[in-house]
Amino acid sequence: MHGDPDRERPRPRWKKDPMKKGHMNSRLPGSKLFLILTAAAFLFPLTSPVEAQQRSYQEVVPASAESREGLFHVHQVDGRILFEIPDSILGRDMLVMSRYDKTQDGLADVGAMMTPNVMVRWERRDDRIHLRGVSHSMTADPDDAVHLAVENSLFPSVMAALPIQTRGSGTSVVDVTDLYLGDHPAFSLPRNQRSRMAVRNHDRERSWLEFAKSFPINVEIRVVRTYAADQPPSTPRGGAVSFEVNHSMILLPEEPMMPRLADERVTYIGVTQTNFSRDFQGVRPDRYIRRYRMEPSDPEAWARGELVEPVQPWVWYIDPATPEEWIPYYIEGVEEWNEAFELAGFQNAIQARMAPTPEEDPDFSLLDARYSVVRYVPTHVRSANSGGDVVDPRSGEVIRAHTNMYHGLDERLRWWVYSQVATANPRFRTTELSQEDLGEAIRYVMSHETAHSVGLPHNQKANFVFPVDSIRNPDFVERMGHSASSVGRTRYNYAAQPGDDVPPERRIGLWDKFAVMWGYRPIPDASTPEEEFETLNEWILERAHLPWFRSAEAQFGMDVEWDPHRMTEGISDDPVEAAELGMRNLRAATENLLEWILQPGDDYYELENYYLQNLTQWNRYAEHAAAAVGGSWTHFKRFGEEGWVYTPIEPDYQRKAMGFIDEHVLQTPTWALDMDVLRRLEHAGAVERIRAYQELAVQRFLNHARLARMIEHEAFLGDATYRPAEMLDDAREMIWREVRAGSGSPAVDTYRRNLQRAFLDQAHYLLHEAESEHWNPPASGNLRVSRMDDPPLNADLHIGQSDIRPLVRDQLRLLRSEIQEALGRGVGDRMTRIHLEDALVRIDRSLN
Repeated sequence: MHGDPDRERPRPRWKKDPMKKGHMNSRLPGSKLFLILTAAAFLFPLTSPVEAQQRSYQEVVPASAESREGLFHVHQVDGRILFEIPDSILGRDMLVMSRYDKTQDGLADVGAMMTPNVMVRWERRDDRIHLRGVSHSMTADPDDAVHLAVENSLFPSVMAALPIQTRGSGTSVVDVTDLYLGDHPAFSLPRNQRSRMAVRNHDRERSWLEFAKSFPINVEIRVVRTYAADQPPSTPRGGAVSFEVNHSMILLPEEPMMPRLADERVTYIGVTQTNFSRDFQGVRPDRYIRRYRMEPSDPEAWARGELVEPVQPWVWYIDPATPEEWIPYYIEGVEEWNEAFELAGFQNAIQARMAPTPEEDPDFSLLDARYSVVRYVPTHVRSANSGGDVVDPRSGEVIRAHTNMYHGLDERLRWWVYSQVATANPRFRTTELSQEDLGEAIRYVMSHETAHSVGLPHNQKANFVFPVDSIRNPDFVERMGHSASSVGRTRYNYAAQPGDDVPPERRIGLWDKFAVMWGYRPIPDASTPEEEFETLNEWILERAHLPWFRSAEAQFGMDVEWDPHRMTEGISDDPVEAAELGMRNLRAATENLLEWILQPGDDYYELENYYLQNLTQWNRYAEHAAAAVGGSWTHFKRFGEEGWVYTPIEPDYQRKAMGFIDEHVLQTPTWALDMDVLRRLEHAGAVERIRAYQELAVQRFLNHARLARMIEHEAFLGDATYRPAEMLDDAREMIWREVRAGSGSPAVDTYRRNLQRAFLDQAHYLLHEAESEHWNPPASGNLRVSRMDDPPLNADLHIGQSDIRPLVRDQLRLLRSEIQEALGRGVGDRMTRIHLEDALVRIDRSLN
């Protein structure tokens, strides 16, 4: 596949060197050798015919060229960009990444990826240099016969074929101007962006080169690109979109870092590769964890148990545009992870410092592919994000990472602390947090985002490990925190009540420290990822009995929210009890909005946002409780460990969750309906807003996926579970409480009428409109048991063939009888009568 077929590709150290076969060790007599070499000199001249036709080096790269030395020489000549590529890096794996440096408002965030990274190689073929697109999705040991088949299945695409302009001393000079300033797909605006802005074409006349620089392992090209567009993100009359983009090309290690196999019991962000040389009868992808390369600078001292610095500490550079008051908190949020790296045997492993000034380093750039950076982004986005954006797909090695801290984050932090802990902490009853309080909140976010770059995903399970009583105890929280992880998406200890005096701040937890040790501690005796398994497994088993050393990623989406311990934004081993305590705080924070956050002369911008955030928090608590109904507890295990991975939740706990939903969600939330607040914000809208939240609650338990899970639990456990019919009976009685009042005339108010219609609409949906719903329960992937056309084990749910529709029809028949009986007794007001008569019409339509 390469221009030089005899050139060996680098071979990772954890793979065996191929045996050299068929090499003959013979000698030719000296006279014969001289004659052969003399003849070869005439038959094969040192300069090929192709090279003889090329221009001289001085013609292509004149003395006037602006040149930079590095990975390969980069020359600028009369507006053209020339790469002088050494023969020594032909065939080497590289990554290309493209990120926005300056953008129009509404196009993208500064520093964001323009296109996904792509792995490439430069190769020479005759008189051209090819840029090849490379995949490492499959691999095999070079000694195995299958290796050739795997190589043939990964044939690299030819992304570009560039004529060699001239040859240097072991180099080839090519013109790459059209790659970077033309409209090449690998370096241009992606298709989805073009479609969104109705881009007509790329305008070369309004595009130009800002700079081209070369460094020891990377090349950085920055260009301004302009496109004619009918719907540009800003200045629509301009008919154009322009932005500045930085293209990096970074050389990957010749010897990849030995990867570490992932394990579902210690969640890590990972990369996937199928190794066809694995001792496994079939095809099973390997998953490697993503991690920065940490190697002890003094292996002997490290082996003695001493803390040593890594060969290459992980240095993060802080954006000089960062507001000065937040810089110490950024640095602290990054460097607090040193506490975790110490368990892996490293000290000063991760460091944060200000980016050098132009006077200190004129070539420094936050977009340079060599540097991990914290970037301050002036945008309304109320969040932050991070991750490894230069990751070696061969091994999972994080070479460069970034964190974007958006300006709007401050606002969200203020909302969180108010809705969750202002009742218990009077200093948060304000829209103007002190610098120390806001700084602590920023530090937490910085720490959380750094964890993702370290390789840790959101570990929700670590948030749900401590008892409620413990996280209300200040001594316990001071020692252990209210969560075992900084990476779980839990913000503050909303279970703490006034008088508990619990510190609201949180830091890296027990699981974080263990996960870093597990992922980063070297295992010197292992020479392959497989040989590491025994030690890694022992580390897990030693701690398996302690819940704070367990992990499971978050569940998002109504169909897959079935473990309350995997829900986002929750805490404690009893999430329903914690939500109950959270509701006490939330009600007080909402009922006191006017007093706690407003000052004379304030407009109502903050009031509106704080009120809506409180409703969002209310919905979070409803999600936590709903996940218990028909749910299971998750505890990832391997064979040999006692117990199941998925254990159905106890029926009494499911009933407790339904009771929470009834009291705090289905009953009208009068605490959120203070006219003195609402009429300062809107002339109308509250009724529909509450309807939307309550309708969402109805959809959660009248949900095909939840009912299917409950049907299966009943099939296995019978009376030992919360039966689906019982759950539906409870839901009907909670929602239609008024018509089951017994004696007296029922009266149904506006909010309850909306809620009851939501019940009827969702029942109708399940009976008639859910034909195409194919819920796919989590299982072992599309594992087929014999022929390729057999169904997978995780078969789709077909509602029409399940118990769901008979159960729903039964509820509607029971409800029809109850409504008819209530109408026969007489109703309390006209709207109630109209509503109940309409309900009968709806029920008849659904049943017929």
